[in-house]
Amino acid sequence: MGEQPKEGPPQNGPGPEIVGVWPAAVWIIVGAGHYLNDPDHFAGWKGALYFVLGTGVVALVGGIAGLSARRTVGGIQERLLKEVRHRRDWASWWVALGLRGLVGLGEAVLVTLLALWVVAMLG
Repeated sequence: MGEQPKEGPPQNGPGPEIVGVWPAAVWIIVGAGHYLNDPDHFAGWKGALYFVLGTGVVALVGGIAGLSARRTVGGIQERLLKEVRHRRDWASWWVALGLRGLVGLGEAVLVTLLALWVVAMLG
């Protein structure tokens, strides 16, 4: 009685990816920094709009876009690895880490710029 192979795409990690945590955390940190600088700026509806509605939207949209970017970079990396090295080693691990770092940095910069723009629009 052999075990049947699982259907679907192979999993890269121990569990499902958490979508939206990283962009939402950057959004909240930028907003908290502005709140600590000028608490009156986020009084009333502006604070609710930024922190409640904005965090949800950023978590959903930014998380899905970030997940798509990470999967695209992972696919490119796998394709290049098969063409060049045919196996994983320390060099490919460092390249993967660098690519993930660049994608994460790009996400953080885009969310920060969006957060600053929203704060300026609410001002």
